[in-house]
Amino acid sequence: MSGYTAGNMTTADRILAQPELLRKNDAWRLDKDLMKQVLGRQGQLLRLASEEVRADPDLVLTAVVNDGDALQFADESLWKNPRFVRSVLDVNGMLLHYAPESVRSSRDVLKAAVSSSGEALQYASDELKADKTLVACAVQRHVTALDFAAESLRRDRSFLEPLMAKTPRVLGHASDKLRSDKDYMFSLIQKDENMLQYASDELRADRDFILKVVQIKGDAIRHAWHTLWEDHEVILAAAKQDPRAIRHAGKASWNNRDFVLGMVTKNWRDLRHASEKCRGDRDIARVAIKQDPQALQFVADELKEDPEIVYWAYQQDERAAEQYASASVFAERSFALAAAGVRVPPEWVLA
Repeated sequence: MSGYTAGNMTTADRILAQPELLRKNDAWRLDKDLMKQVLGRQGQLLRLASEEVRADPDLVLTAVVNDGDALQFADESLWKNPRFVRSVLDVNGMLLHYAPESVRSSRDVLKAAVSSSGEALQYASDELKADKTLVACAVQRHVTALDFAAESLRRDRSFLEPLMAKTPRVLGHASDKLRSDKDYMFSLIQKDENMLQYASDELRADRDFILKVVQIKGDAIRHAWHTLWEDHEVILAAAKQDPRAIRHAGKASWNNRDFVLGMVTKNWRDLRHASEKCRGDRDIARVAIKQDPQALQFVADELKEDPEIVYWAYQQDERAAEQYASASVFAERSFALAAAGVRVPPEWVLA
């Protein structure tokens, strides 16, 4: 039946080209050798196979290896065959969702399924979703499997902590109640600031909690809710504990005069992050340029045309002033007199 036909096309090739031919030819549908060829190349054609083929564990497995969804067309009797079930789950544990409830309630079956794919836990019975050994096995295979565990386990610290010791991401799939527990989360963050990323959204947006955190782990601010990056007081508190925290400041912070002044007082280079409004602030510019005349490059354009501002840089480093100031300022009479040492207004002298 499966030999070559006209044009060197095999019977299997003809069936694959025109699947509906199977409906019209019982001989082909009953030919197990032919069906093995067909199912190995297009598993979904199991739906057109004979009852005998759909009840044959080896042929069905051939189809499933090609296309897991072909399992939906298998004869239900196969689910009573332990060897077949194990073979299917070895292919993909997620195929458990095609199994009847009686199979999904079997602990041995579940163990095989989650060993192949941890997320197969979602198809387990409620009782097995609360089985610590099975859930631990599933989570070790795929961390996200914890999403499908019983709520009692998702908030059980004694159960979760050994798993978290191996993979901290486990905490991200624990219950919201646990991830919102301030005392518990703070104790974890004290040991590892990265644990903040697994806190609940509500806790990551809690200003008082985050202020408490950044006082001991400043750079943990990167895991706080993004709206807090715009809160200059929170960012300042974080940067005070860890200067690296400054890189997480949002636009609102860099548009806040007190925040920018505080940052520039510590490091003139931070002026480059400030808003146009703050880079045009004379007091901020003075603080930055007093630290280093190179700060002139970051002030607003209008200040680069200001004789007094430019002179602040010029008296420390003439080349820096010439490089970053507007050319027009050097033609200003007041600047020329100051540069020549003829008359320097007292307020132009950096104390």
